[in-house]
Amino acid sequence: MLKPIATAAVTAAMLTVVVPAQAKDLIIAASLPKAHFWVGGHMELFADEIEAATNIRFQRFDAGALTGVGREMDALTGGSIDVAAPLLAPYHEGRFPLSDVTQLPTYGTNAVMVTKAFLKLMDSDFKLKGDDNFLSYEITSKGLLAWPVGTTGAYVISTTGKELRSPDDLRGLPLRAGSALHTIVLEQLGATPVTMPSSQAYEAMSRGTVDGLVSSIGDWKSYSFQELLKYTISGVSLGNWGSYLATTNEVWNKLSEQDRKTWDGIARKAALSNAAAIDKQDTDVRVAAEAAGSKFVDISELPDAMQEHVAKAGANTWIRWIEQTEAKGHPAKATAKLWVELIQEQGGRVPQGVSEYLEK
Repeated sequence: MLKPIATAAVTAAMLTVVVPAQAKDLIIAASLPKAHFWVGGHMELFADEIEAATNIRFQRFDAGALTGVGREMDALTGGSIDVAAPLLAPYHEGRFPLSDVTQLPTYGTNAVMVTKAFLKLMDSDFKLKGDDNFLSYEITSKGLLAWPVGTTGAYVISTTGKELRSPDDLRGLPLRAGSALHTIVLEQLGATPVTMPSSQAYEAMSRGTVDGLVSSIGDWKSYSFQELLKYTISGVSLGNWGSYLATTNEVWNKLSEQDRKTWDGIARKAALSNAAAIDKQDTDVRVAAEAAGSKFVDISELPDAMQEHVAKAGANTWIRWIEQTEAKGHPAKATAKLWVELIQEQGGRVPQGVSEYLEK
């Protein structure tokens, strides 16, 4: 059984009144709007199916009504919510150090493949450090239980118009980065990362503060990015953003054994259903964007020098993340080794040089 993740601070909306939750009456909340595929496409699906199969009922909140981005864990542990859907681990700086592994660059992956790998990572008994596997190191040690939501599709570089055909085209180019790993990969590419949440990126691109961003194509729809983005390099993933459906031990222990079993099964199926819908949204958004004049260029169609530059940046991103995370005392190298195996098992590939580095 997959176990937990989440605790989030209370950034309750100003006049929101919340009734204390009972064992069968739980508060489930998202910091993201309902239009986002992790809310309308996962939280709602999960809650509907749980309510249909059990006596559990949810009070549902989204768009930051009860918790903000990166504050989900505090809201969980503080008791203002019972379930975070999702808990955005990368925004909880330093608290989920190994969860960024899904954001490492790969080739030939999509949301379903990476979500299957993520489920296996959380189920793995492989000891990363001492007696800790991934689940115990990242989740249960914090008093949480967690399951993946569907990971995003491939994160790609898109611009408001500038074509990227050589390493020089990237040099100094201001691009929005949404996480620490995006910052690393953009630095390795020679671009200038500008860190900001997705909700601020549209205005930043409109004003010319940044010339593009790193994002999954399907996520454009949530923020209307398709109105601005005109050029994208496809065929290489700068990572897939993974997040969690999370609750606390306190909530979990109030559920019956049968309800826990039902919850676990529905959470797993919801993750894969969500991932399949995300892959479809990626395709649909791309088709609509192309019809509106946006250009998508596969990495294999770019000059060799650009392909090599992107591959080298990808490999260096793995190495830098591993070494930085290991320096803080976390088992990043062991996690990366396991992640490579799981991605390859799903048919994906990692940048040249990564496997060689991990064997040292």
